[in-house]
Amino acid sequence: MQKYSAVYSLASLFLTILLSMSQAKAQLEVPPQLKWKTLRTPHFEVIFNAEQQDLGYLYAEKLEKAYSELRSYFHSRPDKTIVIINDKTDVTNGYATRIPYPHIMVYPVLPGPEESLSDTGDWAFELLAHEYTHILTFEPANGIMKPLRAVFGTIIAPNILMPQWWKEGVAVEMETRLSDHGRLRSHYQDATLRAMVDAKTLHEFDIAEANENIYTWPQGARPYLFGSLMWSQMIADKGTKVVGELHERQGGRVPYFIETPARDYLGASYSSEYDSMMKETELRALEQLKTLREVSPTATITPQNNFQSVSAPAISPDGKHLALITEDDGNSRAVKILTKEKEGQSFLDSRMTDTIERFSESFIPATQKDGPPTGSIQRISWFPDSKRLIYDKIDYTNRIQRYSDLFVYELGERKAKALTKGLRGREPAVSPSGNQVVFVKLDGNRTHLGLLRLTGEKNPSSELLFSPPMQQRVSYPTFLDEDTIVFSLRTEDGRENLHRYSISTKTSEAVLTDYPNARFARKTADGVIFASAKNGVPNLYLSDLEFKNVRPISHTLTALFTADMDPLNKEIFVTEMTSQGLRVSAIKPDEWQKTPNTLPQVSSLMGDRYSKAERNPQAEEEAKNAVKASELDDYSPYGYLLPRYWMPFISGSSSETGLVLEAQTSGFDPLKKHMYEIAASWDTGINKGSILGSYINQTTPWPFAVLSYKRSYYLGTVSNEIEDFGAQLSVLPDTHWASIYSNLQVGWQYLERSTLTTEVKRTGPFAYLSYANYSQSGAQISPESGGGAYLGAYNYIAQEGYLNHSQFLAGGEIYLSRFLPKHHAIMLRLNGVYTPEKVSPIYGVSTESMVFIPNSPLPQYILRGYKRGQLFGRNLVTVNAEYRLPLKDLYRGSGTDALFLRRLSAAVVGDAAAAEGRFVNDVDLVYEVTSMNKPYYSAGVEAKLETTLGYVIPVNVVLGYYVAFQAPKGPEGVLATALQITGF
Repeated sequence: MQKYSAVYSLASLFLTILLSMSQAKAQLEVPPQLKWKTLRTPHFEVIFNAEQQDLGYLYAEKLEKAYSELRSYFHSRPDKTIVIINDKTDVTNGYATRIPYPHIMVYPVLPGPEESLSDTGDWAFELLAHEYTHILTFEPANGIMKPLRAVFGTIIAPNILMPQWWKEGVAVEMETRLSDHGRLRSHYQDATLRAMVDAKTLHEFDIAEANENIYTWPQGARPYLFGSLMWSQMIADKGTKVVGELHERQGGRVPYFIETPARDYLGASYSSEYDSMMKETELRALEQLKTLREVSPTATITPQNNFQSVSAPAISPDGKHLALITEDDGNSRAVKILTKEKEGQSFLDSRMTDTIERFSESFIPATQKDGPPTGSIQRISWFPDSKRLIYDKIDYTNRIQRYSDLFVYELGERKAKALTKGLRGREPAVSPSGNQVVFVKLDGNRTHLGLLRLTGEKNPSSELLFSPPMQQRVSYPTFLDEDTIVFSLRTEDGRENLHRYSISTKTSEAVLTDYPNARFARKTADGVIFASAKNGVPNLYLSDLEFKNVRPISHTLTALFTADMDPLNKEIFVTEMTSQGLRVSAIKPDEWQKTPNTLPQVSSLMGDRYSKAERNPQAEEEAKNAVKASELDDYSPYGYLLPRYWMPFISGSSSETGLVLEAQTSGFDPLKKHMYEIAASWDTGINKGSILGSYINQTTPWPFAVLSYKRSYYLGTVSNEIEDFGAQLSVLPDTHWASIYSNLQVGWQYLERSTLTTEVKRTGPFAYLSYANYSQSGAQISPESGGGAYLGAYNYIAQEGYLNHSQFLAGGEIYLSRFLPKHHAIMLRLNGVYTPEKVSPIYGVSTESMVFIPNSPLPQYILRGYKRGQLFGRNLVTVNAEYRLPLKDLYRGSGTDALFLRRLSAAVVGDAAAAEGRFVNDVDLVYEVTSMNKPYYSAGVEAKLETTLGYVIPVNVVLGYYVAFQAPKGPEGVLATALQITGF
């Protein structure tokens, strides 16, 4: 029975249109008013903001240097790689891909001092070497893949489907091997491994889990951490030639059959090599732990809590409040306050009184990302009156740019207020008078020391005090007095020392230069506490205010970062690396005061595998010459827009007469000012084709889109042919001023339908407004708070030969979890269509039998237990209720098999629907007239298995049993399944 498929096809097409418009907003890359330049070197096209020309030339030189260094490791290289320097966010990130052409997008902000990327040297080179390694990884297409690439284009890239640990690991290996720093030399990564080995948790992470982003520590860093160790081990065992050998061999094989090249070139499977790597890592870490234990480690007290991480402790000057940055297992980062309830109490015994800011990290734009997670909130500082605090947070300043700003929280008012807008300031600290705030000002690939003067006006004035050259990082400034600031400065060669700055004389000088990797200075009643890796491990040190007398006050086995001292009882609260991630621990006074002056010395855990001698001495000269020979042009998008690939599909079902053969391609220029998609199909049942094309233009303040399609299909039998033609023009006005969660589309559309006997045309304007402020991340199996709503209006105007009517869409959903067990949630959803005029039900919408797009903010008319499209009408309402609950965390796979089981969850569901239209009685083969007074109900249970398929594709398998209470034969049970692809 296929007579109701036409109604479904219209609803499906409508959903496709809305999705394309929503994606246009999600993919906005650059503000349209910016001017861009293209620097063409022998191997790259570097695209950059015309106002950042020095940044463009620097990155071009680093790219050519990376090319010169990496060509000895990789055999296949593209002729040209496009690199976009997009300074639109203060989140350290970037990505690389070869679809539709090899290109790299980098966001050039320097990483913060407490990030996993913090131990950098030449940041631009390390970043670009990492990303260009990805391009070289994706390039090989040998053997059977070579003719396939010639036919299908750039989409044929076997290595792009390799495990995440394989791809990210070799990129981290190269960023380390080709530089003087990199993550395989970092104190952060070494501390992470020592913590795991000391807690005997290292071997809990097998090779299957190393591929995954799982909410437990080390979260999304798994592929980077374990993948880099894996490649380091493989190269240590077989030499650097194994890089090219494995890439070329795998590039000629069918994806997911990855073990044969490993056995041929490594003499063992990847799983066996991984086990060897873990044993070697453990032995190295145990040797370091043995050395460090030659002096008794400082005892720390880590409070038990349910947070995934706790960091950045800041104690109020009166010693009554402790502010912290927390992140829960749903990736919500918050500023929280502990308050002492009585005199003499320790913060270890205090309760949490306030949550100042809750910011979901999952609201980071859903573009491709290539980096471990970084936080939206970095530092907290108190005003001298202990009644206010200041902190930084990354958030949208407009619908494209996402920058750091400063916020002030008043304890009495229990309310946070924005102090700045678009400042790009982080890591603030308040002066002793409370009238000044020092902060780190961010720019593309550089930092500045900035000062805000709080003089009571609404918009405080700011100035730059100190601006080091590009690639140098200013971090964590602190006032010593009203005129003197101490901060950390990390130079391009990786040296990091404390510096003292005088506001009145505008002079800066380095202090304590024999304390390397010095950062996180904070003035306390006993002096300046700071962290340094003087003994190879980040520890705490205490100096007098003149920086003449300094001594260690901790001896840790892992790493200690930001710290503050309780002025009343002298307890130190510090961010500590543990086997479960970052935690704020306490050090009692009798512990830190007895720390010996000399601590055991260790070196980098894997540092002996890397040396400057391996670097290509000609690389820098070749890079300089390449940039000298480069050409600089105004950016033009048009040379990038030709199709570079096409993808074939075949679909059909047992109830259809023939097969549907489909092909799809898409393209965009590097700045995504122009994007298009073309899809074509051929139905063998009727020997007719269909085509759909869409185009989005983002060169104007309001992006606009054009969509056109022609679709041929049939109702019931192939003799009852139907042709649909449609065209649409729409714009996306900027609604950021109202809410960052809103999206508005307005436009005009033309629809035409032809059958054997009739032809109906419709045309007119429409508007569609949506809002959605919920998210799902981490351990959540569902959104747990927030909701969404939408309202659409369509007016098909009256004119000769055209059908005249209007149509309204409205609906929304809400997610509730308060008072429910952890990660249980209730979802309530309402969707409706109203057509005032009495038109045929076929011009309305129809119900769906399953949910194929989970948690979509767009209309889905769900009536489970009934067939797809069984209920349709010009007016239709559906109500859905679900109680969702977790069942079991699985998080297991088998070696390098391309299937990973993540977790099981369940839901108890209930649906109701009513329509002014028709109900398809598939028993008596008749259309029954329905009204809004005749509801249809269903209820059931669902089980959902979340998986990762093919190493990179998140797929949900849903199995449901539903009872349709108004089925033609009476209540009827139905078993149904669905596959949900939740992201790529």
